[in-house]
Amino acid sequence: MKILLYIIAFGLMFWALIEQTKAQPNIYIQIVAVAVFFFLMRNLMSKIPDADKQNSDINNEQGN
Repeated sequence: MKILLYIIAFGLMFWALIEQTKAQPNIYIQIVAVAVFFFLMRNLMSKIPDADKQNSDINNEQGN
């Protein structure tokens, strides 16, 4: 299911890029594509550990 979501999202982003080349692009398609992009980036960034927390953990280990 997650892979299908990514395929649909990338397809929507590609469609939004194609839409920009038209003389009168559809603004609603572009807005939805940007919203989906930010949603996916938020999910991706939540999987990456926070650098500040990681640095504080290292400093605490060195101080003990």
